[in-house]
Amino acid sequence: MNKTNDGNERHFHFGYMVVITLILTSFLPLSLGLSCAGLFFPAISEDLSVGKGTLGYYMSVLWLATIVFLPFLGRLFNGQDARLCVGGGVLIVVIAFVWLSFTRTLWHFLMGAFLMGIGVAILLFLAPSTLINRWFFKRAGFLLGIVMCFTGIGGVVWSYAGGLLIQAIGWSATYLVFAVMSALTLPAAVLMVRSKPDDIGVKPWGWTAEAEEAAAEAASNMTGIPASEAFRMPVFFLLLINTLLLNFGMYVNAMIPSYISTLEISVAIPLLGATASSVAMAGQTVAKLVLGYVGEKRPYISTAVGVGLGVVGLVLFVSGLHQVAFIYAAAFFYGFFYGITNVMNPILTKRSFGNLEYPKIYSRIAMASSIGSMTSGFIWGALIDATGSFNAMFYGVIVMMILAIVCLGIISRLAPKTAY
Repeated sequence: MNKTNDGNERHFHFGYMVVITLILTSFLPLSLGLSCAGLFFPAISEDLSVGKGTLGYYMSVLWLATIVFLPFLGRLFNGQDARLCVGGGVLIVVIAFVWLSFTRTLWHFLMGAFLMGIGVAILLFLAPSTLINRWFFKRAGFLLGIVMCFTGIGGVVWSYAGGLLIQAIGWSATYLVFAVMSALTLPAAVLMVRSKPDDIGVKPWGWTAEAEEAAAEAASNMTGIPASEAFRMPVFFLLLINTLLLNFGMYVNAMIPSYISTLEISVAIPLLGATASSVAMAGQTVAKLVLGYVGEKRPYISTAVGVGLGVVGLVLFVSGLHQVAFIYAAAFFYGFFYGITNVMNPILTKRSFGNLEYPKIYSRIAMASSIGSMTSGFIWGALIDATGSFNAMFYGVIVMMILAIVCLGIISRLAPKTAY
């Protein structure tokens, strides 16, 4: 362990124990609860005699819970021991899985989604950014990116494994297996996390008096547009619209297994839906890595290309080309699109308005993202059940993606060049 108070990097720093814990919670409870949610929809839909679109309300209820509880949980995280908060987030996910394993009615299922949303709010939105920024004076962004990639990596691994389990032991028992797997991270949450470096008498990794002085000087020289002015600018409203449009397309990810279960080829290849979901998660992971590298340099082009790949993926889904290779290609291209928002929305906001009051401005953009994710499930789910087909959802999302590309073009022309 680091015995010094100056952020000396020659010794192993406890901050890396915190990062390892966050990687574990992203790889297990978070990816199992979020990335693998759609795996269960086809089997539960059949057993409960509930429409596949209606079961998709799960995602909307999950995001509703995050919107409702995030403000309260944010204050709790700032005032309570981080071990209690991270461990509590894991425990809530475990309880949600156990609850879901006993699902017998739709309301029971959706209540499990609400519980899962509270856990997701802690483990996805609060714990990584809060703890990494507390523990690392340098490299915080890089380490946060690594932690967030493990939700996608977990999705790749556990989507296929989950599909095998559902086929072998049923969806109810698989939820219990996921509960046990998630609970395995509880010891790390309790033993490998501390709220702040001061709690154990060290400084954040990379801290020096000179570095702190340089950071303070840089903060005093930040450029950008005040939030009060930004909120009146057309670019801000276009970013809100663009974010809503993009997040209306995120619902498709959870419905990939359900859609593929309606194809004739799924009879011959029962695990095709689970495998395609894994491929989509692989596309998401690749997108985060690629966009993390090129997004800052070419934000508008990078986002447009990612959305364009998503359009290609959805066109392949509705084209009638239901051979395995085309399904996997469609899933990968769509998955690349699915990885856009968490990476590019912050970059587009900063490019448009600068750093001066970035947190205040981005919080509004993030709220639009959550609202889009929440409402899309109700709309697309109802449309799927009303039409008896997934095509209306696919065509609707394609139109919204194209409109998002148009928005990006306008934003790139209107965004003030002096903001960054």
